[in-house]
Amino acid sequence: MISSFSFILTFPCHFSGNSNCVKLLIATGAHLEAYDLYYGTPLHVACANQHTRCVKELLNAGAKVNAARLHETPLHHAAKNTQVEMVKMLVEFGANVYARDQHNRRPVDYTAPGSPSATCLRFYETTPMTLQQLSRLAVRKTLGTRALEVMGQLHVPKLITCYLCYQ
Repeated sequence: MISSFSFILTFPCHFSGNSNCVKLLIATGAHLEAYDLYYGTPLHVACANQHTRCVKELLNAGAKVNAARLHETPLHHAAKNTQVEMVKMLVEFGANVYARDQHNRRPVDYTAPGSPSATCLRFYETTPMTLQQLSRLAVRKTLGTRALEVMGQLHVPKLITCYLCYQ
């Protein structure tokens, strides 16, 4: 059975990239990893349809950045659609730039040589993550889907909360 969240995200005629709709569905407890055999997870669909704000909402809510559909990750979709901002966001949330799909292709293999997306992915492939990035990922991994809720309850400067929550 497909959840309402998966249904709305997988049918673009019903879902036009409205991040407020995604927020509402997340707030009402929609399953972030609802999986449709044809479309994959809601994160796959948001990346495939180039809905960057929706991708951010899903990632901040704890959607699995490396979820695979036929070994294809959301980063593969972002690379195919030449979405540099989305590629950066996915990598910042821990997307694996080396992941290979069913055709043994990495996300960079779907970009045009010399394009901004290719340059971005090549940079991430050749540059180790900074201590800041690693710390952010460690905190988010520990907090999981409760990250936004917990971060709001901590008594830390707003700047740190914004950094950890990609705001």
